[in-house]
Amino acid sequence: MPDGAPATSANGHRPAPDEVWAQVREDYLAGISAPECCRRHGVGLTALRKRAASEGWRRADQPWTPPVRLDPWDEGVLLEERVDGDLDKVELHELEWVADRRMMRAVLRGDAVEALRWRRVRYVLDADARELAQRIHADEVMRWAFDERGPPPEAHEAHEAHDVNGVNGVNGVSGRGG
Repeated sequence: MPDGAPATSANGHRPAPDEVWAQVREDYLAGISAPECCRRHGVGLTALRKRAASEGWRRADQPWTPPVRLDPWDEGVLLEERVDGDLDKVELHELEWVADRRMMRAVLRGDAVEALRWRRVRYVLDADARELAQRIHADEVMRWAFDERGPPPEAHEAHEAHDVNGVNGVNGVSGRGG
């Protein structure tokens, strides 16, 4: 082999440079899955697992740390930071966007099951948003109708039904009711 020629493995493939493996190691230990690290950096899954085992950077070799709820690159990270953990500040359309992005990422990875799972989440969130919008609209219509015409007749009848003293609309001064 001439000097300066790249080394090849037994199967004829050139190994990735050390800089690439350093980035793979960093991503893997940050919690990104092995298949995702391989996809991002163009290395083989078997090579990653062998290197992680031989160099001692498998997750099993690391001290236990509490799991991070979201990967650092996930769309939900910024949303969670923005609302500071207060779920009441999260709008349904924001959750739909996160689910949609996760579905697209799963499709790009070729993970059909995960893509369908996120599609279903998106569909349910969309249905919830439509139902909420319909309820808000119905509330606004009722409020407008009540303001325009006064209380509905049922409200007047209900009020009379609760007249425990028998004095609704009857007093000696007005001359009504006798």
